[in-house]
Order: sequence, then C-alpha cells, then structure tokens
Amino acid sequence: MVGQSQQLQSTPYSSSSNNGEMLASQSLQYPTYQQQQQQDPSGYDRGGYARDDQHHAQGHGEQDGSYYGQQQAGGAGYDATNTNNNAGGGSLLRSGPIILPSQNNNSPNSSSNGDIPNSGSIGGGSSELLPPDVRKLQDEVLSWKKSQQSSQAKVEQLDNTLKLKSQENQDLHASLQQVHQDREMLQELIYKRDKEMEDLRSKYLNDVRQIRATDDDHSTIEQRVRMLQAAILQLTKSSAGDRSVNLNQEAALTLVKKKYKFANSQPYILNMFLEKFIMDTLLEDVFCNPFYVGFRPAKEFGDIHSWMVDNNFGDQATRFRQQLCFISAKAPAAQTHAAQEAARIAKSFEVRLEHLYNNWNGQQKVLDLVTKAIELSLTMRSQNAEIMAQTIPLESEFDATKMVPAHKSKDGGKVKVCVWPCFIDTNGVVVGKAKVFCG
Repeated sequence: MVGQSQQLQSTPYSSSSNNGEMLASQSLQYPTYQQQQQQDPSGYDRGGYARDDQHHAQGHGEQDGSYYGQQQAGGAGYDATNTNNNAGGGSLLRSGPIILPSQNNNSPNSSSNGDIPNSGSIGGGSSELLPPDVRKLQDEVLSWKKSQQSSQAKVEQLDNTLKLKSQENQDLHASLQQVHQDREMLQELIYKRDKEMEDLRSKYLNDVRQIRATDDDHSTIEQRVRMLQAAILQLTKSSAGDRSVNLNQEAALTLVKKKYKFANSQPYILNMFLEKFIMDTLLEDVFCNPFYVGFRPAKEFGDIHSWMVDNNFGDQATRFRQQLCFISAKAPAAQTHAAQEAARIAKSFEVRLEHLYNNWNGQQKVLDLVTKAIELSLTMRSQNAEIMAQTIPLESEFDATKMVPAHKSKDGGKVKVCVWPCFIDTNGVVVGKAKVFCG
C-alpha cells in the first residue's frame, strides 16, 4: 500500500529530478497519518514522519522544528531521504493530500532552496484575491456605515435644534406669562385711573353746579339758540289763532323804511325785517343788559365787574360773575324778579308788534319767547368763557364759519342785513351762527 501511495512521477522536492519542474496539472498524493501508523509505525518513531498538527503548530509559513531536526540528526538531507523513499527504505511523506494550483517556478509557493511550503491550500487570504461580489459587499457595508454615521450626525443635530427650540419655547412662554401679568397690572391701573377720573369729573360737575346757574354747556346752549330762532321765525309768519298770515304790510313797510332804510316791499323782505326787529328788541332788553335781568343791582354789578377787569383781576371777575349767576338762578327772590321782568318786557314787546298784524293773538307766544331769551342769557353768562351776542357789521365779507345766508340771499358778497347776531364766547368759539342777507 505504501508503494501505491508514493506514485510520484516528478516532484519539486526531489533533488534527483532532471529539470526541477513540476507540471501544473500534477498533484502529490501522501498517505494519511492513520495509514502510516498501520503500515509502518516504526517510521514515525524514527522521526521520519511529522503529524499534521505538528506541521501547523507554528502557523502557516513556519518550519516544523522536529521534522527538520530529525532530518539533520539522521545525517541525511531531504534529497537523500527522498532517494531512500524511492528505494523502499522508508517513507517521508506529508500527511493528507496537497493539491497545488498551476504555477511556474517563479511562484511564491515554489521553493528553490529546499524550504517546505505551508500545509493546506496554497494561494492565501489576501484582500486582492477576494471575489468581486465579496468586495462589492464590503463596499456596500462601508457605505452603509458611512450613511449610518451621517444619519446619526443629523439626528444629533436635530436633537440639538429641538433642545434649542424647546428652550426658546420655554422663554417665550415665560415672556407671555410676564406680558399677561403686566397686562393685568395695567388693567388694574387703568381701572384705578378711570375711577379717579370719574371721581374728578363728579367733583368738577359739583363745583360747576356750585358756580354755574345751570348744567348747560356749548352743545345745549347751541340747541337753545336754534329753538329761540325758530320761535322768532314762527312769530313773524302766523298769529296765535288760525295760523293764517295776518301781516299788515303797510305798517310793516313803514317800519322797515323808517327804522332800517330799506324800501323793498316783497313779502320775504318784510318777514326778514320783522325777524330782525324782534331779535333787536330781545338784544336791547335782555342780552345786552349789564347783567342778568333777574338780578336787581345789575347796574352796580356792571360797575364792579368792569373795575375788577381794569385792575387785572380777570379770574376773580369771572368767578364773581359766575357766583352772581348761580345766586340769581337759585334764590327765590331773584326768580320772582326775573318773572316780573319777563312779563314787563313781553308787554312792551306786544305794544310794538300788535299794530303790525291785523288780528293779533300772540301774547303768550311773546311771553314764552322773552322767557326763553332770559333763561338763555343767564346760561350764557354763567359759563367760564362768557358767551355774548355779536352783531355782524354791514358790508362785511360773508364768512361761512360765523354766518348762514337768509332766504333768497346770495351765497357770498357783502352783508347788507344782519337778521340776528352771532353768539360767540370770549375764546372765539361760535355757539350760534348769525343770519345775514348778502346782496
């Protein structure tokens, strides 16, 4: 059986080879360790064989010390041993079959100096010799690892961004809470200020009531002026009875020519001058009085007030005027005197008007008109800025801020007739506009 296993036609390990070359298709067949034990156990004891585990004790590429030591102890080289093996004197074979790939003498697996190559398959584990699909798989794994690292970096970046946004959200929430607290504080402050303003307003009104004859202001006084003007216009157009026009045109034309030097006899002109005549009478008896007609010492008041103003006591003069108006409105004696004066002025008024109408029944209308004028005069004098009647001079330019045109008057031009005056306070605020006729 030994002779069968040792069928060697040509081997690179034999020094007796003629050309030292081994064909690429040839293979060496060695008996296994068990076969060697059964056939010739003495060869292993003499050191002629080496176990497979002894060949691999030092790893691939390392020489088996016991194997080569036994060769040197026997005094024979590798070639001599090989010759003896061929002669049948002993067996020096590797355990297990070794299949060599096609290679030439220059291959790193060939040995030119007699070294024994590594046991096992020859060809190694270099990365250059890996199959393409394995290298492709390695590249994919590396690419996946890089992608995973990039994704991890992005996740960390997003996590940091989320932390920053969360902190910003907390800061904004804290700011919002602070804003709500500030808003509540401001609302409380505004509520307190509103209450203080309401208290001040109430005090002011109480003070005003103590120094003013009435609670009227500019808006209510303006309404009173319009009501007085409407009453005058109504008195000139109708009588108290059947509301038919009773105007005595001849007496009215005589009055217009004599008093106002105007010769136009058209009805709207006569009615306009009747309005002016009534208003002029009220100005003379009520509005241009030194003081309120219900106050008996009105002349003395005028003298005292003028003295205070002339001596630079303007504020004191204003307060003095308001206090006297307040007393005149509240004192029963002053109210009685005002009613008596209203009846007297209305009686004198009737005497002037009754001959201008064919059927005169306007006694009550005249009394109501005079009473309204007296109350309006007291209200205007009790204001902090006294309101006074201001007649528009003739030939003045039409001013829309102070004037309104009369019936059939031109929109602009010169003032020819001032039907009723402009009511304006000492600060220049117009309360009632003048009615004028422009030609």
